[in-house]
Amino acid sequence: MIDKKERCRKPRTVNEAAELLLSDLLIQHLRSLSCMTEKEFNLLCDHVTPYLNEEFQIWQGNHDLLESCYRQNSEEFDNPARVILNRVKEMLSNFNGFLVIT
Repeated sequence: MIDKKERCRKPRTVNEAAELLLSDLLIQHLRSLSCMTEKEFNLLCDHVTPYLNEEFQIWQGNHDLLESCYRQNSEEFDNPARVILNRVKEMLSNFNGFLVIT
């Protein structure tokens, strides 16, 4: 789980948000995420999006993160939380059991 100190620190970029999410997952979760089909990933996004919006305060004043999401946004997705989740998926695309988060 994200500890109290990390909760107070709002991510300012899509990469920071994705890295924060990844750092909170167990290896089994990382493996599952890396092997998901597009349909499974879309279902996950539907369930996780409200949590991300609240946890990262995307709509409650985290302007830096919101701006970063819109800068990286493809026209296909207008939801900032989905942009973050897509980045997580991208980071896991070549997952082989080891993930270095800087």
